[in-house]
Amino acid sequence: MLTQAKPSGLSKLGKQEKKLLLLMLRNDEPQGKPTLIWVDVYQEFEIDYSCLPKKYQPKVRKEKTLRQSIRRLTKRGLIKPIVIAQQNTALTDPRGQGYNFYSLTPPGRSVAEKLTQPQTSSKDTNELEKTLNQLRTQNNKYVTTTQIRELLWQNTDQKDTNKPDFEKHWNNTKLGRMLKKYNIERTRVRKNDGRRKYAIGDIVFNKT
Repeated sequence: MLTQAKPSGLSKLGKQEKKLLLLMLRNDEPQGKPTLIWVDVYQEFEIDYSCLPKKYQPKVRKEKTLRQSIRRLTKRGLIKPIVIAQQNTALTDPRGQGYNFYSLTPPGRSVAEKLTQPQTSSKDTNELEKTLNQLRTQNNKYVTTTQIRELLWQNTDQKDTNKPDFEKHWNNTKLGRMLKKYNIERTRVRKNDGRRKYAIGDIVFNKT
């Protein structure tokens, strides 16, 4: 039985931490560019800092949890603080704690990019595994995405969808991404043929 590997770096990330990574990804051009993170944080999370005493300021608790999230991301090596001496720009955040500039690390960029990818539903996973098992029991040692898609279409309740919508949903990019999670051996169909074939002959996929 073959199980899917969990996306590296995504486990145990909180909702707020994911938002922070996506926020930094917007400005990560070129890669590793320092981001004036708290300016974006104020706007994204609608935190307003005024001259009022701290106990009267709104969303102070939110600011505290955001700071904790940034520390966790730093500890995990997904972002790192950057010291930049810039005229009229404080090196620390407005509360005087921590850094103002951060940048995505290469692992952090990778995780942030994964967060932008559409999530695969359990229904899609079950349908794909059922199809791969069918192809394997039909003595197919190698299959292409075209073969997989054809059988997926046969297994689909065609009363609920049409072929163009099906093709759009089960496109090559999505199929390739899902198959990659199973670590299936992949080779060229032929030497001068760019298409790929997947070795499924000896694999039993999860029975769901």
